[in-house]
Amino acid sequence: MKIRINNKKILILMLILLLLILAVGYAVFSETLTISGTANAKGTFDLEFQNAEIVKNIGADREKTTAEISADKNTLIVNVADLAYPGAGVEFSVDIVNVGSIPAEVQAVTPTNVTGNDKIKVTGLDVIKADHPKIEAGDKCNIHFTIEWPLEAEEILENENSINFGLQIEYTQSTGELFDGKVSHIDTDKEGNTVPEEPTYETLVSQIIAEDYGKSINYEATVKGQKVNNWKVLYNDKSNVYLILDNYLPVSLLPSTTGLLTEGTHIVYSNASRDVLLRGLRTESYWSEFANGYEGAIATGAAKYDMFVKSYNEKYNTELNEDPNVDKQEKLNNDTLYLGESNNDTIVGFWLSTEYPGRPTSLWVFNVKQKCFNGWVYNSVKADSYATSAIRPIVKLPTTTLGTVGETVEIK
Repeated sequence: MKIRINNKKILILMLILLLLILAVGYAVFSETLTISGTANAKGTFDLEFQNAEIVKNIGADREKTTAEISADKNTLIVNVADLAYPGAGVEFSVDIVNVGSIPAEVQAVTPTNVTGNDKIKVTGLDVIKADHPKIEAGDKCNIHFTIEWPLEAEEILENENSINFGLQIEYTQSTGELFDGKVSHIDTDKEGNTVPEEPTYETLVSQIIAEDYGKSINYEATVKGQKVNNWKVLYNDKSNVYLILDNYLPVSLLPSTTGLLTEGTHIVYSNASRDVLLRGLRTESYWSEFANGYEGAIATGAAKYDMFVKSYNEKYNTELNEDPNVDKQEKLNNDTLYLGESNNDTIVGFWLSTEYPGRPTSLWVFNVKQKCFNGWVYNSVKADSYATSAIRPIVKLPTTTLGTVGETVEIK
């Protein structure tokens, strides 16, 4: 019997077999690429407050002024009670501790549920926003902040001279160690030479301490076409760095817009009123040329009394009274940061831009007298012998100013 083979059927069978072989091969291939397993996320992510304390209390109720950490350690409850006068204030210190296992970056320390007078000033918290400090697991960072009744407050805080709020930490995971793009390439110039990486710098407010007050700084302003580059560091309030001219300002560089009068080479005064003198010293727009040395800087014609005292107290670990009402003289050493360098006997000192506290109708101005530091108040009228005073302008650098601190301070 002759069997006839149907080629069409054979072709179909071969195709079926081929598909089966491919299917089995794909299954084997797929299986070899399949990776199974488990990943365990056991890290903890937690920052908390620890070691809250009051560092300094000037003029606030000592029993009612407190800094307490909540039971869950996520909130610092701050209460400042009964600030007694302009210039009164309290300085606090607290640690932010990473009690978890994941590195974290602090984005902000934010007051919540604030009650009290909105004229009361809280400073020192915003420095963390600029620096975003990374806190490794088990590490901590410390912040100092102040609450004060500003000297420039226009009215007396009679019944509402207290403030209360809760302080909370805003933070995110720090991913800085997961990938560092700086090692992924090397820049070269057209000759093939390696181009060095740009150096990184920290903010000046995070570096400058009291020992650095009086150091020269490479700040340079152009005033009336003349370079003014003789500045020293006066104070760091943890939010801004303040510079002071290292000697009395020549009257040739006094802004004409101040309305102040001059005599000789350095003496500045007003024979109109104390109000004219005070406006001339304080008004920022008058001194804009002195602020053109760095973007975001602000200049005025003189420091305020409280800044001057704080700078001196921190630098020499003294306790000169921050209340200018106290009739008390404190001897200075021969420090030109605070006294100026002129030997001209007709100059008794330089002006500070502070009104006399408690006397809102009397726009009296303080004067730093040669060879003593005190709370004496001097008339601004030229006929008064104590009016033979000079000016030493102040520049406030922004929080974000970067630089280095060594024998001198360098702005980068």
